[in-house]
Amino acid sequence: MNAADSDVFPYPAGPGGTVPPRYGRLLAEEPVARVRLADGAEIFLVTRAADVRTVLSDPVFSRYAAAILPGSGLGRGQGTGIVDVDPPLHTALRNPVVSAFSPGRVARWRPRIEAVADELLLRLADEPGPVDLVRSYTAPFAGRVITELLGFDGARWREITGDVETLLMSGGDGGPDGDACRQRLHDAFTTLLKERGQRPADDVATVLLGLDDPDSGGGELPDTHRITLLHGLVISGYIGIRDLLARHLYGVLAAPESRDRLVARPELVPGAVAELLRFYPSSNDGLLRLATRDVELSGRTVPAGSPVLPLVSAACRDPRVVDRPDELVVDRAEVPTLAFGAGPHACPAADLARVQLSTGLGRLLAAYPSARLAVPADDVVHTSELLPLGVAELPVRLRAPA
Repeated sequence: MNAADSDVFPYPAGPGGTVPPRYGRLLAEEPVARVRLADGAEIFLVTRAADVRTVLSDPVFSRYAAAILPGSGLGRGQGTGIVDVDPPLHTALRNPVVSAFSPGRVARWRPRIEAVADELLLRLADEPGPVDLVRSYTAPFAGRVITELLGFDGARWREITGDVETLLMSGGDGGPDGDACRQRLHDAFTTLLKERGQRPADDVATVLLGLDDPDSGGGELPDTHRITLLHGLVISGYIGIRDLLARHLYGVLAAPESRDRLVARPELVPGAVAELLRFYPSSNDGLLRLATRDVELSGRTVPAGSPVLPLVSAACRDPRVVDRPDELVVDRAEVPTLAFGAGPHACPAADLARVQLSTGLGRLLAAYPSARLAVPADDVVHTSELLPLGVAELPVRLRAPA
């Protein structure tokens, strides 16, 4: 396949918001394929798990060089956030974030995360008729958790996340409200850092100031970098978890046999989350790399200077790694996947994400074991407005008919 006759990437999603069917053909026939984007740019798609891991891990593939490429989409035209830079700056930014979301800290936070989920689920008991779980559950759950863990009062979640979402939805400029959104966020983050400098707490802002773990390097960061990190964590912690949890709830509730299996055996929920992460598409934003020298992948030479997109979603369906890759099996024995990336840019908050997703799914099934979709599964609208992870609305009946 050459660029002249290839279809434009990204490809349409599969049924039920699953990965594009084209990925299967690429995995089998053309694991390193040159394709065209809508703006005419040409990139290489890499689909097999081993090659994807190489692109994400080998420093010959530069994230920063790809981030500053002209154009928009796939993380181009950026170059300022933690996902956009290479070492040594990336290392300096990443180390405090890794410390902030250490396994020990996440374990301490778990009871609060569970309490937020339980409080929201209790409120749902009073909702008449079908409930939109995005509006009433996954959004406030993700919003409250990330704002509290950063160091804010959780009641401010709509304020903080709303401004971030406004900027994202407008491509970063925020439209007529952009300047006001940016100023409010800057003021909120600046005030938080100042308060934590005077009164440290068990939260992310304190770590970014180097007051909790001096070895993390947080104390050496300027406030401009701290604010950039806090902004990015709101995006991933709110938008990412909101949409991932909604998608996972859809996947389980659209298959009553999966729901019943997890209700009967709640200890399977963490493994089910790993399977849901493998099965549903990941975002491609921030994955694009630039080859800084000629590299061979699956027998094909990628020339120096070529943009390369490691398709994590395709790699998670690689039959060389997982049996029956196109089936969602909630009690599957966990297999190694790349759902949280690999190499220097692997998600530093993966432990927290797993806890949030397992809590969000498991607590809902425990509270409402008969929960089911209120509309046919095919009528649920899947969205990729911000990150291609979520559903626009998830109407659910929480109880079986009387």
